[in-house]
Amino acid sequence: MTTFPLLGEPLAVDLANTAVRTRGREVDLIADDAGVADWLALHPVLGPVDGDRLRALRDAIREVFQATADTRSADPEAVRAVNAAAFRCLATLTSTSDGPVVEWGGGPLAVLARSAVEVVAAATLRGCANHDCVLFFAHGDDRRKFCDTKTCANRARQARHRERQSQS
Repeated sequence: MTTFPLLGEPLAVDLANTAVRTRGREVDLIADDAGVADWLALHPVLGPVDGDRLRALRDAIREVFQATADTRSADPEAVRAVNAAAFRCLATLTSTSDGPVVEWGGGPLAVLARSAVEVVAAATLRGCANHDCVLFFAHGDDRRKFCDTKTCANRARQARHRERQSQS
């Protein structure tokens, strides 16, 4: 089973984070059907998705997220791809004994694109401050700069420590 980093973010961020950098090399964790199946197993609410269409949407979402993190204009084709998919997302309320429940329609790609739009609209998206990391996160704390305290933030602390030691 494929190991995915930083799970538990909004759906679109989890999808964007399936393209990673390991030891300076770009790695696509959903490059094949097995990777797609492993990722979808962690997100059963989505159901089955064509791998090529999922990767294409992921790439468009990553471009929009990177542009957001860099505060620059996103590639118009990426924006169109996300908007076209999000446009198909339909939300309906269903009354249950536990109260109202939102049900999302339009298919898994529409739900993922809608998630991307919501993340950008919430203005909580950041790229990891570690220049070797390509992961995104939706922050709840303005002081948070790294995707993960155990990896990227720890590496930054170690680098600062080494720098101080070399100046002594």
